[in-house]
Amino acid sequence: MNYVRQDCAGKTLILALPDQGAPELLYFGEELPAHTNIESVYLVLSSALPNSSLNEPYRLSLIPEAGRGWMATPGVEVFSNELAAWSLAWEVHTVNENVAGFAIRLEDRHAELELIFQIGIKESGVLGLSLELINTGREPVQVVRLASTFPCLSNFTQKMSFYGRWCQEFQHQTSQWNDTWIQESRYGRSGHENFPGVVLGESNFSEQTGEVVGAHLAWSGNHSLRADVAMTGERYLQAGALYLPGEEVLHTGESTKTPELLIAHSCQGLNGVSQQFHREARARTKLTKPRPVHINTWEAFYFDHDLEQLCLLASRAAEVGVERYILDDGWFKGRNDDTSALGDWYVDEQKYPNGLTPLIDHVKSLGMEFGLWVEPEMVNPDSALYRAHPDWVLELPAKEHLLFRNQLVLNLANPDAYVAIRGRLFDLLNHYDIDYIKWDMNRDYVSPSGDIHPQALAQVTALYRLLGELNDAFPELEIESCASGGARVDFGILNYTKRFWTSDCNDALERQTIQRGFSYFFPPEVMGAHIGPDKSHTTSRIHDVVFRAGTAIQGHLGIEWNLLQATDEQKSNIADWIECYKAHRELMHSANLYRLPSVDGCAQTQWYLNDEKTEGLAIYSQLAMPKRVHPDRLRLPALEALSLYRVEVIAHSPMPSHLMQQKPAWWQQKIQLNGASLERVGIQLPVMDPESVLLLRVSVADV
Repeated sequence: MNYVRQDCAGKTLILALPDQGAPELLYFGEELPAHTNIESVYLVLSSALPNSSLNEPYRLSLIPEAGRGWMATPGVEVFSNELAAWSLAWEVHTVNENVAGFAIRLEDRHAELELIFQIGIKESGVLGLSLELINTGREPVQVVRLASTFPCLSNFTQKMSFYGRWCQEFQHQTSQWNDTWIQESRYGRSGHENFPGVVLGESNFSEQTGEVVGAHLAWSGNHSLRADVAMTGERYLQAGALYLPGEEVLHTGESTKTPELLIAHSCQGLNGVSQQFHREARARTKLTKPRPVHINTWEAFYFDHDLEQLCLLASRAAEVGVERYILDDGWFKGRNDDTSALGDWYVDEQKYPNGLTPLIDHVKSLGMEFGLWVEPEMVNPDSALYRAHPDWVLELPAKEHLLFRNQLVLNLANPDAYVAIRGRLFDLLNHYDIDYIKWDMNRDYVSPSGDIHPQALAQVTALYRLLGELNDAFPELEIESCASGGARVDFGILNYTKRFWTSDCNDALERQTIQRGFSYFFPPEVMGAHIGPDKSHTTSRIHDVVFRAGTAIQGHLGIEWNLLQATDEQKSNIADWIECYKAHRELMHSANLYRLPSVDGCAQTQWYLNDEKTEGLAIYSQLAMPKRVHPDRLRLPALEALSLYRVEVIAHSPMPSHLMQQKPAWWQQKIQLNGASLERVGIQLPVMDPESVLLLRVSVADV
């Protein structure tokens, strides 16, 4: 028996490498002492051999093997007409240490297959796992399952999973985990319904307490997650791409690789897990400048593009402090509604007789960046592209096509279609001074194929390739991932993009829940959050500017509203909030984020604290009527206990007299408290209306 160990970012990973069988996870968690006896760790984890079982006990490995007696779901399943490849038994061939951890090569000589297992702790503290399957034999093999496996502790009996729909993404629920839980997405994207992530932990874990692991599959296509409890007591998670029947066939010398499974471990509850995922996201995006304030034209004009009005909106946006202007859907030839022209990426000469240059020049003259909306993966049947190339559609040719939002999916795995779309995008970016692309994707896949074989996997791979080529050719270009809102939010697409459109819902009350769910895996600077109009177009709910802005400021701030219709008071309020955002975005977009829910569930606080623990921002949101007369005291964790801090109110919703005869005594005072008092005693908050916000700045006091 051999062992390997990695220590990184305050974590320890220990693997056992048996002479026969796949690697076993002995430990992943908080860093162990350097002198820990690993062989003793292995021995104390050895189980008794119960009666009525195999004579050789099977230890759950990182690649569970049916061929060695694992009776639950194996990590790898393949099918061959000629070889006994359905019951695999791996042997370790070589172990190489690399910058990413360990690359372990295994083989099953009878099945004529090799497997490269990569595992390692990243600088963020997140563990990454992936598998690459190679056909070294003479016969083709069909891949049925190729999933990364992570064994969990036996006391992990609770899970938090995610669900949702359009305009209600990232809803989450907590339940007991005592049996098999399976989540699949067959939509062709990570999906509104089934975000590819789950949290598993000890009973009653919370935002601040409990040992937990968060798991996320970094993949933008069909996927499968499985959290299982074996009869013998082992608990484990499996995650991988979901292969449609016959989709992935490997011929001699060919290989396929799983998406990376990311695992974050924390003994400080959900906030600890989130902070590691946030560090990992920041390492991938490598943002080099502050996140500029957006304005997007969609809810202002929809398809009704008029150059004069668009320029006026740009001028009004610049007046309130907007820094990036995005021209949304409706700019290309024949695009007057959602029934036509997708795929024809030429500027509409009737709307823009001189092209986009006059608008871009006006935007740039105001000191703003210019962005453009595109949906390159889609095509309308009523388009020049479809009429010329109906065979470029990603759907079974022999069946009647099923429309979704009046559009079909364009098969990017078709080389001709890929070259055509790539060419149009490159022409636009070479011809116009475009800083930003909002990349949309507004429908699911149905029978995704270019011939008779499924091609959902190939479509996502082609998408990644196209995005990668754009990034290489235009290194200053930033790309936003939008998919009817948040239907494609994952670390896979984040490798190529800088921002997500979190949801098509700009209703601030709905957004509070959506954004909280989003924050479990992603940091605020990649979370598109916009101030919409008074009346939400998706819910018809009405909120004042303060609640809308106080909600949107918690992410990457933007405006989705026709400012030409805003009153002077509203414009002044928006300008103030934009100024507040600019003053605090450097803090919020680099901070450790703590979610602090209220006891009664009627309020929540986002607490942003810098690494040095010298500056923090608390955004308290009263979502519903509190269950008691006085709301909870706000306790702010993780400050230096002995340091003295100044607490200031910097913004809040109106507080009319029907709520309070007088505000708390500290409200008008210049208060200073040490970190221990702020965490253990807390601050008594004022009585606030439902759907209102309060911002507190906490900073080290001058001595």
